[in-house]
Amino acid sequence: MVRKVPGVLKNIDYSDPHTRYRGEKIVEILRKVLRSSVEVVNESLAIDVFYSFYLPFPALIPIDQVPLGSETHYLLVKTLLNSEEVRKIRPYTVADQFSSTVVSVLFLQYFLESLSRLREESRSGERRQGEERGSEGAEGGFKEEGEEFRNTITAVREALKRVAQNTEVIKNIEKLAHGKQAGVGHTLDLEEDASRVIRLVRSVDLRELLKWLARIPDIATVVRRRKRRTSRGEVEGYTVGSDIERLVPTELAYPDLYFYSKFADSTLLLYEKYSRLTMGPIYVLIDKSGSMEGEKIMWAKATALALFMRSRVERRPFYIRFFDSEPFSLIRVGVRTKTNDVVRLIEYIARIKSGGGTDISKAVLTACTDIQQYKLKDVSDIVLITDGEDRIARGLVRRSLRSVSARLISVMIMGDNSDLRKISDRYFKVVKLDEKEMLQVVEA
Repeated sequence: MVRKVPGVLKNIDYSDPHTRYRGEKIVEILRKVLRSSVEVVNESLAIDVFYSFYLPFPALIPIDQVPLGSETHYLLVKTLLNSEEVRKIRPYTVADQFSSTVVSVLFLQYFLESLSRLREESRSGERRQGEERGSEGAEGGFKEEGEEFRNTITAVREALKRVAQNTEVIKNIEKLAHGKQAGVGHTLDLEEDASRVIRLVRSVDLRELLKWLARIPDIATVVRRRKRRTSRGEVEGYTVGSDIERLVPTELAYPDLYFYSKFADSTLLLYEKYSRLTMGPIYVLIDKSGSMEGEKIMWAKATALALFMRSRVERRPFYIRFFDSEPFSLIRVGVRTKTNDVVRLIEYIARIKSGGGTDISKAVLTACTDIQQYKLKDVSDIVLITDGEDRIARGLVRRSLRSVSARLISVMIMGDNSDLRKISDRYFKVVKLDEKEMLQVVEA
């Protein structure tokens, strides 16, 4: 008696709760993306598609073990595994649960769209040959079944081509949200908001921003959490001195006279210890006035995303406001944040368009009020990105910055502002709008 299984992949326990959860999750996300209240694919197909991307060497069960009625299911997975396109996709998905989930949902969405279109085209062809089809009897049924198989194969191939165009974007969104290279520990679970991530994948604006970010080195390699030497902290090496609290125990093996001599000369071997500095938020103010249209606003938004990645590395809160003649709504992402806050931030930055006037003083004063309102005690960095040359209430702005212990880092795009230069802790003039200038701002 040949044992029947619900799916068509070898060595998958389809009754395991974790496996079933994976299938249910993909079906749930797919329903959200399609805005459908009915089950659009069955759980076992979702499981097979997921593990086809996730496993390093997925293999099909023998044909005689395929459950009755699952022939199309088997054909779909077989076509997927044998496709050239899937070999381009799998380097991004193997052993990566998030990428495999998102890619599986995208694949099933594109497959259903292509299959629906192909079926409609087949029905249109049948209507044109209605009379001839009606006289075929049973032979027509075989033709319909063969047509369905051909449609399935074509739909799989079309879906994989579309997915292959998005895999790098998915990986870049994951990297952006975590602020570091994949494989480094993090607490965010992007699967919680996978349906919104999939909508982000389709955003033309975000694709343009990711192209800018792709030009700069990995943020984690150029930014380090700031630290200071202390008597108590993490051991990072050795040094010499007379601080008994950091004494290396082997020094106690010396005779007393020699030990005291080394102590007097400050040549005792000590542990070199550092503690991480706690810092306030990175607060980004971006001018979205009409003059910032085009490459200026794209460069400013890409720089904001790079600064967000820096905040993830340094474990600092991240605040952002766009402004023209009036400040826009504040978006905050804390150190211990939820996934939907990160996705909301990325969506917000990507969709903002330029337009309006410019009031720099009001924007900076609003930022100082925010810092005061949220009772942020550590030193904060306000990064102002603008091309505006309007006059600034220097005395008022300077007092406000001092009252909340904030540094003002001004980034002037293709222009100069003498008032802003005088009140800023750091002042950058951006001319080329390239990755080198972006990196200088991120490292400031």
